[in-house]
Amino acid sequence: MTDRYISKESLGTLITTVNKSGGRFVAPVLDARQVVYKEVASIEPVVDDYILPRNSYKEVAFPQTEVIYKYELNRAGVTIDPVEIEARETIVFGARPCEAASLASLNSVFTWDFIDETYTKREERVVVLSVGCINADDECFCTTVNLSPKSTTGSDVALYETDNGYIATPITDKGKAFVKTYSASFADTPKGEKRKELIDPEKIEGVDLTKLGETLAKTENYDNPKWAELTRKCCGCGACTYSCPTCHCFDITDEGTAFEGERRKNWDACQFDHFTLHASGHNPRDTQYKRYRNRFMCKFHIYPTKFNSTGCVGCGRCIRVCPVRLDITELMEAMSK
Repeated sequence: MTDRYISKESLGTLITTVNKSGGRFVAPVLDARQVVYKEVASIEPVVDDYILPRNSYKEVAFPQTEVIYKYELNRAGVTIDPVEIEARETIVFGARPCEAASLASLNSVFTWDFIDETYTKREERVVVLSVGCINADDECFCTTVNLSPKSTTGSDVALYETDNGYIATPITDKGKAFVKTYSASFADTPKGEKRKELIDPEKIEGVDLTKLGETLAKTENYDNPKWAELTRKCCGCGACTYSCPTCHCFDITDEGTAFEGERRKNWDACQFDHFTLHASGHNPRDTQYKRYRNRFMCKFHIYPTKFNSTGCVGCGRCIRVCPVRLDITELMEAMSK
C-alpha cells in the first residue's frame, strides 16, 4: 500500500468515527501541566508539541489493575465468576518510535511459556500510529540501543509530520487494514506537503551493547562493588519501572473478605524491598543496589539472552521521572568498560 495523507482536520474526524464505532482513541494530551496518554473524544485536547508523554501506553493492553475473577463462599461451596476481558479496538496515536518498539518486548514475555490472554486479547485490538520525532532532549538515547526516530518496529502505521498534517505509511497488515477501514479520513498527499526533518539523537560513545552483554554474562561481575557504588542513591520508589514501557512485573492478590471478593492482577516492581521477600523472612535482594542490579540485568542481559530483543528502548522516561536523577546510561557506560 502506498503512502497516504491525513490532515489535522481529518484526524479530528477519525477520532469521532473511531469512538462512534465503539472503539477508543488514545492520544497525548496536556494534563496538570504534563503531557500524558489519555482517551479522547475529539481533537481539541490532543497536543503535538512534546518529546514523550510522561506515562507509557502499555496500560491499554496491560492495565495497572484488573479483576481476573470474583469469588463468593456460600453453603453450596465456592462460586467463581470469571470476568470477561474487554477487548475494544484501541487506536494509540502519537507514540514515538522508541516506545512503539516496546510492544515486541511485552509480547515476548506474555507469550513466552504461557499465552496470557488478559494481555494478548487486548494487544490484538491495539493499532499503533507512531509519529516520527522532530525534537529530542538530553534523556533520549534510542540510537544507543540501535533504534532511531526512523524506526518502524511495533508501528502499524508510521506517521510523519508536515505543516498541515501527517504522511501515513502503513507498516503491518493491521495497519493496512486500519487505513482501508477508515479510508474516508485519508487522502493523497497534497502537492507541497513534505515531511519535516526527523531528529537524530547523538549516540552515547561510551556504550557498547555487545561488551555490556558480555560483562553482565560473567558471574564474577555479579558481586562487583561497582553496583553499589553506581546505584547508591537509588531510593527504591519504583517510578522507573512504572513509567517504563517494557517493565512487565505484576502480582496476584485476593481483595475482599473470607466470604466474597475479587482476585486482582496488579502492577508490581522489582525495585520494591518486598518484591522478593520470602515467607520465611529471607530476602535474596536485601539491599537496594541488588534490586537495581536485577532491573539493569533484565534489560541488557536476560531479555537479549532469552528473547533475542532488548528490554530497553532508550525512551529516557526512567531518567526523567527519577527523583534522585539516577541515570541508566551512566551505568551502561560503566559496565561497557
